[in-house]
Amino acid sequence: MNSLGIVMKNKSKIDWYLMILYIILCLFGIVMVYSASAGIGLSFGQGEAKALAKKQTFYFIIGLCIVFCVNKFFFKLILSHRCVIYLFWILMVALLYVKLLGKTINGAAGWISVGFFSLQPAEFCKFFFIIFFAFILRKRQTTIDMDGLGKSFKENWQPLAIPGVILFLIGVQPDMGGAIINFTIVFVMLLAATRSWKTLRACTIIIILLVPVFYFGIEFLAKHGQNIHNYQLQRIVAFYNPFLHAQTSGAQLINSFYAVSNGGLFGRGLGNSIQKMGYLPEANTDFILSIISEEFGLVGILFVLGLLYLMIVRMIKIGQRTNNLQYSSICYGTAAYLTIQTLFNAGGAIALVPLTGVALPFISYGGSSMSTLSICFALVLKISSIEKQSRTQK
Repeated sequence: MNSLGIVMKNKSKIDWYLMILYIILCLFGIVMVYSASAGIGLSFGQGEAKALAKKQTFYFIIGLCIVFCVNKFFFKLILSHRCVIYLFWILMVALLYVKLLGKTINGAAGWISVGFFSLQPAEFCKFFFIIFFAFILRKRQTTIDMDGLGKSFKENWQPLAIPGVILFLIGVQPDMGGAIINFTIVFVMLLAATRSWKTLRACTIIIILLVPVFYFGIEFLAKHGQNIHNYQLQRIVAFYNPFLHAQTSGAQLINSFYAVSNGGLFGRGLGNSIQKMGYLPEANTDFILSIISEEFGLVGILFVLGLLYLMIVRMIKIGQRTNNLQYSSICYGTAAYLTIQTLFNAGGAIALVPLTGVALPFISYGGSSMSTLSICFALVLKISSIEKQSRTQK
């Protein structure tokens, strides 16, 4: 076979449907980071927005390199026993470091400064949980028996204890947003690993019962916590009724509401957002969807969420097609990761859930988020190629 034939054969293995969605989301993210950072330019100079857009472009290039390298060289290594163990201890050391010596941002000491950018270990924990549960399934070649957990704790302690330790270290930083997101990913991965309807029904009932407890707890804090100074609790209080705290913790949400309402159906146009001009903090990260709404309207929101929806559905279908438990777990875990991040980011912007400070996948500014998402995406892309190749050989 000549060289052109080899190139075309390798191209045919790539899931271009997924790849094109990834590229469109990342490129649109760069544009929106530049636009949403205009308000930062008012405080730090007109070149700041351009500098942040250049950084986001650099993170995108790093993401593309990660996708290429994982597909070409490191797929088996990442899923190996050795990688899981090493990554666990690296994360343990990193989380202990940020607790004791880490950089504090918005009340949470969850950052490690590396040169001109900062790393957030809690982001990489999401990737770890996905490959950890996938490894457990490969090792056992069967699902996790959560129904008989009490009878066989010796066999089932790892899927609970190891994530529990990591979640505890994230929570005490304090980074409750990161802890909640990671806990939700662990919860979904456990359900996917058990594949037990009995367990699923029990968990669903527990969640339904906890929802009113959660909201009553927030109501109590809102009524009796006027003097709360803890940053995490202030976010919860603001979620209950931001207009009661319009000059303090509720200001972010109120300005987010204004941004969404200003956009209408088609938006004010790219670059014409009002709220990003110093009114809405974290406009290029936590509230970037609000800026998208203001500049592109409901159409812009549906465009972004639609692309993410198509990517998530594609990943679930890839997981359904493969008979490999490890591969299907990675696909379901990555789909859950994207879904949870999207729901918490979008829900936080319009007060459906408390603000957690999570990024909108592939859109919000940030290197840690882009790197972690790209690794998980690359694994699913490789699994899709393997699945496509196996179907071709049959």
